[in-house]
Amino acid sequence: MNQIENKKTRRIKEIKKIEKILRQYKTYKIGLMTLQKQLDYIMPNVTATYELIEGTSGTFKLTSSTEKYAIDRIESKRALMLHEGIEKYRMIIESIDEAVSELDPIERKFVELRYFNRKTIAQTSIELGYSEKHVFNLRNQVMDKLLISLRGLLIQFD
Repeated sequence: MNQIENKKTRRIKEIKKIEKILRQYKTYKIGLMTLQKQLDYIMPNVTATYELIEGTSGTFKLTSSTEKYAIDRIESKRALMLHEGIEKYRMIIESIDEAVSELDPIERKFVELRYFNRKTIAQTSIELGYSEKHVFNLRNQVMDKLLISLRGLLIQFD
């Protein structure tokens, strides 16, 4: 009996983690853009140009008024931390996108309304045109699928 209770308790905790991750989906997207802007700011772009010089077939030239500055800072701790944050957020967003894309259309709509748009079960049921009980059952169905497809995120957030 104790093993069954532990399994149920673990499932409930895992569902809560998935729901938290899903509710923060839009925040992760904003965070990704912000981190990318910060990285772009401290790492100025190096531009490529094509130069045609008489007597040659042309050459590509990399130039930047701040090229040395960018190269000096390429291994800076801050840039590395930003890059790691960008990769983490990108992985989370892509994992959610892929997992949600595999759901049935009504399940995707449920995730969008309930988690991405942060609607209550009552609001979600009205928008979907189902009873609250049906929406709760739909939630359990969705969570069964997401517990499998987002398992990697659960491990990362432990």
